Amino acid sequence: MKTMLVSSVRLSVSVAVMLGAACMPAAARQADTLAAQRPDTACAEATARKGLCMTLEKGGAVIIELYPDKAPKTVERIMKLAEEGFYDGLEFHRVESYLVQTGKGEHDLPPLEGEMFGQRIWHEEGMVGMARLPSDYDTATTQFYIMKERRPNLNGEYTLFGKVVGGMEHIHGLKKGGKIESLTICDIE
Repeated sequence: MKTMLVSSVRLSVSVAVMLGAACMPAAARQADTLAAQRPDTACAEATARKGLCMTLEKGGAVIIELYPDKAPKTVERIMKLAEEGFYDGLEFHRVESYLVQTGKGEHDLPPLEGEMFGQRIWHEEGMVGMARLPSDYDTATTQFYIMKERRPNLNGEYTLFGKVVGGMEHIHGLKKGGKIESLTICDIE
């Protein structure tokens, strides 16, 4: 058992060295737990960025980087819904010259508190935000939109929680009624 633990610690440190010095302290602290269970990912998990991988029914993949530091409650909700397959098969029910929007109006989820105040990110092409009722900042639930162009008049009015980092051409090509085949959580490189 002692030899196995030492091997796990060595492997954990090797992974940390390959990934960079910033991982070294985390790997060293967790060597007796994480490294023994999953030595190949002990440090990588600490540095991986989570995102969403959206496959469209008519073809095309869209990769969305998430911003948990800017909108933690929103990202948590979206990730939970993606894990449950909530968005699979849903239509983009709103397609405008400047955005596309999807989600459900009928559900049992409580509204989220708006996280837009103090955000220093802007409504530019590719930004992903939560839709809400115009009269109440705290009414976002499941509907989100993806910006197709810059709209500074929306800055500070809606919670932004991510950005398209791949496949924006598919968003520009969407027609009303276009469907999401699947929306899953993925690692962003």
